[in-house]
Amino acid sequence: MIVITGERGIGKTTILRTVVEESNKDFYGVISDRFETGYYVEDVKTGEKRILCSEQGPGLKFRGFFFNVESLQFVIDSLERGGSILVYDEIGYLEMERMHDIFNYIKEPAIIIVRKELVDAFSSWGCAEILEVTRENRDQLHSVILERIEEW
Repeated sequence: MIVITGERGIGKTTILRTVVEESNKDFYGVISDRFETGYYVEDVKTGEKRILCSEQGPGLKFRGFFFNVESLQFVIDSLERGGSILVYDEIGYLEMERMHDIFNYIKEPAIIIVRKELVDAFSSWGCAEILEVTRENRDQLHSVILERIEEW
């Protein structure tokens, strides 16, 4: 498993999206994108996109956002599709506090983005190669990951 971590806005999602777009592997799972007041979530296998959460309701209130319950199920459905490599963007407090229990669906091989402040707690659950995105490596890191997954 590869865990991508780094500061907010450093380019973690961009790297993951580039890996998915440049590889011929059969990816499944979700990638999220920020918009002005919340996040979209996209199923990488189907390309379908939904609003995951926003600062305005309705939805399940958690840490300043209202999560769309149907979109939380959409995430689970995306993880159940199967493929050769799972991607998940991102493990945050919602997942770590088990408000959205996705851990039964996480299977290796996988590339997972984990919030920097949660990476130690997440990595204690299993063996993972942790790659931290920095300003110095963010333009090359997708190539490193592409090389690693060729062995999978």
